[in-house]
Amino acid sequence: MRTIQEVAERLAAMHRAEDPGTTHVFLAKGDATREPEVRLVEVSESVGPTGDVLPFAFLPRADLGIDFRSAVVVLSLDEWAQIKDGRLKLPEGWGTTSDLQELAA
Repeated sequence: MRTIQEVAERLAAMHRAEDPGTTHVFLAKGDATREPEVRLVEVSESVGPTGDVLPFAFLPRADLGIDFRSAVVVLSLDEWAQIKDGRLKLPEGWGTTSDLQELAA
C-alpha cells in the first residue's frame, strides 16, 4: 500500500494534467486523529471565486493507485490570497497555511 504522501503526489500530478491552470497543490496534514485521508488544497487560474472553501470528497480508487479516501479544495487565485491573509479559512481539521506542504510540480 502506498503512503499518504505518495498518493497525494499521484493525485496532484493527475489533477495538474487535467487542469493546466493549476498553480499550486498542497497537502494538508491537519488532524491526524481521523481516518487516513489525502487532503489537497489546489489553486487554479481556471476557476473563479465563490467565497466558499468547500472540500469535495472521494472514495479510494485502488485501480488508479489511490489507496485512501481523498478530499480536494479548489481555490481561485483571489481565494488563495484570502486564505493566506486570514479572510478565508481552510475547512475545520485541515490546519492553517503554515501546516500545508506544497507538492512539486
